[in-house]
Amino acid sequence: MEALLTNEWLLGLDPVFVIDDASLTLVRDSIRQAAAGAGVANELAERAALVASELGRNHLRHARAGRIAVRSITRGEHRGLELVAVDRGPGVLDMAAAIDALPRAVGTLGVGIGSVRRLSSEVDFDVRVGEGTHVRARFFDREAPRRREVGIYGRPHEDEKVSGDHARVHRADDALVLAVCDGLGHGPMARDASMAAMHVFDQHHDESPSDILEACHRSLGDTRGVVMSVCRVCEDAGTVEISSVGNIDVQVAAVRQVRRFGGSSAVVGERGRTAMRVRTDRAPFGQSELVVLTTDGISSKLSIEHDLELFRSHPIVVAQRIMERFARQNDDALVLVAR
Repeated sequence: MEALLTNEWLLGLDPVFVIDDASLTLVRDSIRQAAAGAGVANELAERAALVASELGRNHLRHARAGRIAVRSITRGEHRGLELVAVDRGPGVLDMAAAIDALPRAVGTLGVGIGSVRRLSSEVDFDVRVGEGTHVRARFFDREAPRRREVGIYGRPHEDEKVSGDHARVHRADDALVLAVCDGLGHGPMARDASMAAMHVFDQHHDESPSDILEACHRSLGDTRGVVMSVCRVCEDAGTVEISSVGNIDVQVAAVRQVRRFGGSSAVVGERGRTAMRVRTDRAPFGQSELVVLTTDGISSKLSIEHDLELFRSHPIVVAQRIMERFARQNDDALVLVAR
């Protein structure tokens, strides 16, 4: 199952396996070649090379089967680079401490993660406790419009090695598309259902959230089924469209205020049902607001709108703190935060 998750994270990319210091030289060379081919400034390429070195050293010290890939990206007329670094665990237990560059502790990626954040224009973190870590760092010139960052933090039921909760993110120039699903039950069969749902999401992510859920419903009949929410954030318009089936909780939170969005009473992929009712909401979404998606392994008492310090933190720190404060031990649990 671990390999399936890392392969999904690296979909469509050609990574370098990080096995020794010589591997890091290959990674840095691939970054400079990608930058030269895309016409990206040398300064951006050198920043990306520094970040790749930090991530690669963390793979060598703290993880298994590290891989790093680079690709050129654009944002309007601006050209940039994106680094993708993944490993197969054991995972990061305290990403909040690593981002704040506190002394290393067991289960952290160490002080290098603080540098990764400082040197990158934007960085997304996806932490699956016991399974692996996925980092996407983007590099643009200062004039490029900034987009939201994402943090995902998930862990399995205490008696399982893999989680049936899953999340994926896709980006377009002016849109951020988020998906969270929960395979019914927990363990390998729940994981199979959630992986199948995200495979469909990857194929249909440029469609409307409700159409994505309908495509998943048509494809998941041979699985246990999932409950699922898809959010499409339109960055320039300042809006979010949310389509949900089942009990994925979605909150749009600002300081001292929160809006909650629930799903219809149904299951995506439920056998014997040719139709499925989807609940769709559209709402304004300000630059300072967070969108928070959680599976039912997180208590419905979740509330962060009064924690002013947390609101200033990177989304992965917010996701980790929610997990620490509100997760139930007798179920899989996953949190996705975007800001």
